[in-house]
Amino acid sequence: FTADNVGQVLLAKPKDAPAEAPRAEGEKPDAPRIVYDQLAMRRGDDGWEIAALPGQAPTDLVGAPIDAARLENDLWKHLRSIRADRETLVQANATPEQLAAFGLDDAQAFVVKVADLAGQNIVAELRIGRDAGQGVTGTEAVRGAFVRKADSTDVVLYEWQTPLPRSVEAEPWLDRVLARIEPDQVRRLSIKNSAQPRAFVFERPQGQGSWVAVDPPVGVGAVRQSEVDALVQRLRYLPVQRFRLPLARAGNMAALGLFPPQIELRVTAAEADGERSYEFDVGSRLDDANEFYVRSSESDFLITWPVGTVTPFELDVPQRLF
Repeated sequence: FTADNVGQVLLAKPKDAPAEAPRAEGEKPDAPRIVYDQLAMRRGDDGWEIAALPGQAPTDLVGAPIDAARLENDLWKHLRSIRADRETLVQANATPEQLAAFGLDDAQAFVVKVADLAGQNIVAELRIGRDAGQGVTGTEAVRGAFVRKADSTDVVLYEWQTPLPRSVEAEPWLDRVLARIEPDQVRRLSIKNSAQPRAFVFERPQGQGSWVAVDPPVGVGAVRQSEVDALVQRLRYLPVQRFRLPLARAGNMAALGLFPPQIELRVTAAEADGERSYEFDVGSRLDDANEFYVRSSESDFLITWPVGTVTPFELDVPQRLF
């Protein structure tokens, strides 16, 4: 298995209280149909993202970015490691009763289905059953799970170092790093907040170690270099607390405190092929959480920042930075 030619992933888990799905008109009730909770992912232009489920309306997280490292460690690594050979074979041609005992019948098994870039051909489709060490303790316990291919009743034992997560919750898969800006590469910082009516701009040309205020207001002193440096250090890691919904569906920006924003941050940083600009607008605080609405050039989503990320930028700039 290689992830290079994979473009779509579907994870499915039978609901805790299995219920029959609606049947098409005229369909015979030959076998119970299982209802699943599902999570779909797709490879987009900028990486992997949450996808809409076939035949269903998009959820608020469709399009949200997926953590590539999480995808590698919790899915690709396992798919590369699962073997089907004489050493791993536990039961050939298992009966329906045996499949149920292994947790590999349709009512219990976790589904992993991956398709190619076009979404036309199945690259792998597996059923993950119960843990092999379930009910066993001590040195005899095996770390792993029982597995079969979707089109096979041969049961193999997959032994793992770390478990393959069997969850269809989208939140744990999300990439919550909005931006990582190396402080030494920041060339320009502009900040405006509700404490003052104008933006304050600081520049540090390449090759120079000191910050210079651009068009500073009359009466302020010299730039406090250590204070500006401390503020720029905050840009090293800017997290996403929550992805709320796509900006295109976020509605009235004024109601969110984002038109005009309560805080405007503009950053220019040097990169290998030139310079890159970043924009971060902070809005109102949520009524039910210690978070603030944020709109950024780095995301197509209305997101939130935790209070700890916002507070340093609420400073009185003339008092603190001069």
